Amino acid sequence: MPPKTIQIIGSLNIDLITRTPRHPSPGETLTATSFTYGPGGKGANQAVACARLSRSRNPQQQAPSSSSSSLTPTSNINIEMIGAVGTDFFGNYLLDELKASGVDVASVRRVEGEKTGTAVVIVEEESGENRILITSGANASVSPHSIQSSLESLPDLIILQLEIPIPTVIAIIETAKQKGVDVLLNPAPAVGNLQRSVYKGLKHLIMNETEAAMLSKILDDEAEEEEEEKRGNRSTPKNMQDLCERFHALGVTNVIITLGSNGVYYSFRNDAEGWGEGGHVPAAKVEKVVDTTAAGDTFVGAYAVAVILHGASVPDAVRWANKAGARTVEKEGAQGAIPWGDEVGGM
Repeated sequence: MPPKTIQIIGSLNIDLITRTPRHPSPGETLTATSFTYGPGGKGANQAVACARLSRSRNPQQQAPSSSSSSLTPTSNINIEMIGAVGTDFFGNYLLDELKASGVDVASVRRVEGEKTGTAVVIVEEESGENRILITSGANASVSPHSIQSSLESLPDLIILQLEIPIPTVIAIIETAKQKGVDVLLNPAPAVGNLQRSVYKGLKHLIMNETEAAMLSKILDDEAEEEEEEKRGNRSTPKNMQDLCERFHALGVTNVIITLGSNGVYYSFRNDAEGWGEGGHVPAAKVEKVVDTTAAGDTFVGAYAVAVILHGASVPDAVRWANKAGARTVEKEGAQGAIPWGDEVGGM
């Protein structure tokens, strides 16, 4: 059987990371604890997560699977990154880091005259929470035309985020639908100009609670919202399942909402009945939260590997992805904190 293929189309950034005792207030100057830089970008992070979580750090430690449903590490999968970097030092650095994790970077363009995308990350040491400022750089040049040749192949799954131009994301989703390729959309950072048609036929939608609430509000009828606001009674989902149902109604098959320390809520559409069937997975145990920067991207990569490579059900994929995300927050940094498959263990 030929290897499975997951294509990640998205951003590649250099992360400029400052660790501080607390986030500064407006107009305040603080002395930081440390500064470092490392590879990042939601697209690149998710590609690294897919690659690492599909294999062991040391291939000699890899044991053969005794069951097709067992989530043991394997290398029987191709992980392809599609995107753009500048012709600067950081561009070379990002590509080397991706290759070191087993990611195919043949479809990452080097854009003359552009700088590689950057993300300024401020991490609060006590809580591990972060604040991020992004400069797109070469990521802004990713257009449907620039990646057309890369889309000629038919992968088993395409993973998308929203750190490349939105028209490009929409065009890729439409192309994937025409070719019958499943898409996993991670709508981060959440934006207001996603068309309703994007959700129709979408296989997987993974977002955090803030993004889910924001996109849900955008989907509401504006006239209805205005009337609710006049009455001082804004319409909001009664619970997580109500929120998921809004996206099921638009045509999304599987809706997953990450809730941070409260775990994960998932809902998958029952094709026979036409309604969603949901459940909640508590947060996995964490020794100490050090840095949450790449937790969401790790979750996306782990979920994709579980579903595509191992054929896991949505509940089982969510549970395993939840464990992978928990291992990530115990370490500093973005890509450097993403675990390998043997560090997460089986399901």
